Amino acid sequence: MEKTKLFAIVAIAIILVAAIGVTYVLTSNMDNQEQTETTVTDTAGRTVNIPQQIDSVYCMGAASLRLISYFDTVEKVQAIETAGTFNTLDDQTYYLVNKAKFSSLPQVATTAEAILDLNPSVIITSLEDAGAADNLQTQTNIPVFFINANLEFGETFYNQITALGKFLGESERAAEINNGIAEMINDVTSKVTAQSSKKAYACGMFYYGGAAFLKGSGNYLPFEYSKVTNAIEPAANGQPYIITLETLIESNPDYIFIDSIGTTVSINTINEYISSNTGLDQISAIKDENIYSTMVYKCYGTNWDNQLINVYYIASVINGDLYSWSFEDKANEILQLFYPGTTLTYADIVDDQTGSGCSKITI
Repeated sequence: MEKTKLFAIVAIAIILVAAIGVTYVLTSNMDNQEQTETTVTDTAGRTVNIPQQIDSVYCMGAASLRLISYFDTVEKVQAIETAGTFNTLDDQTYYLVNKAKFSSLPQVATTAEAILDLNPSVIITSLEDAGAADNLQTQTNIPVFFINANLEFGETFYNQITALGKFLGESERAAEINNGIAEMINDVTSKVTAQSSKKAYACGMFYYGGAAFLKGSGNYLPFEYSKVTNAIEPAANGQPYIITLETLIESNPDYIFIDSIGTTVSINTINEYISSNTGLDQISAIKDENIYSTMVYKCYGTNWDNQLINVYYIASVINGDLYSWSFEDKANEILQLFYPGTTLTYADIVDDQTGSGCSKITI
């Protein structure tokens, strides 16, 4: 009897040890597989070698420095592009957050020769296309990761963050960014069950040229998330475009949201059209005084941090009765998601940027 008990105990012990061993082997294999990955596919579909160590990074082209600012690798930026590329504008939230560092860095041209002199570990670029990225990598013998500056929230954007995180050795941070964005979007969309009968117009966009009242977006995700109809047609490339005054009047939006970087010029234009008896004063948004400003959306690429703030603000205007949160609290949460540990608040950002952030406008 005692021998039987002993055999049973030994058998159980062997099974437990075997199970632990299998678990360890599986976990170890997964860890080793992740650690031994040597390449990653960037947003242009290029296969790029993952560096064993990154000591410095150089960003060139729209949104490249912005994306790096979302990662800890921002501490390894040792130079920025030369002036004139909008990287040093206070209207760029990532620049304001990192102004103490970025304002003290040398400015380096985006030529292969200048980059070779800088000798960064990696290059992040959105300039031109995959071919240009390949050429730069050949000329410098430095890994070049291509990003798309104009992506909107969605699968391709999340994939870009994931791939960049893997390239930088920051996969955990990439997952944190993606999950945080997705959860916040769901926080807004999950409460909206019915399509609004209202229409809204997003304008004042700073995209390939100066901001303008008649430069609007027909692909504005904050409207989609709040289930309010966009007053203008979507563009094939998903980007802002110029419309006619007649198109806007005929559409008759119930709300107008003006990008804060274009607020002054847009308000001046509105008043000029009204004084010229064009009929603009008869559209619902102006008659009902439903004109608002939003954070900068397009300036040297998509401002993803600001756009998520806009998502919450527009939700609060269109469907405010559905939510219990405070908009400013959510804006501050978003800043912490993109820039963990920053001491700047939403109010600080608005104070230092053009316009008045997300707010109601009186014309």
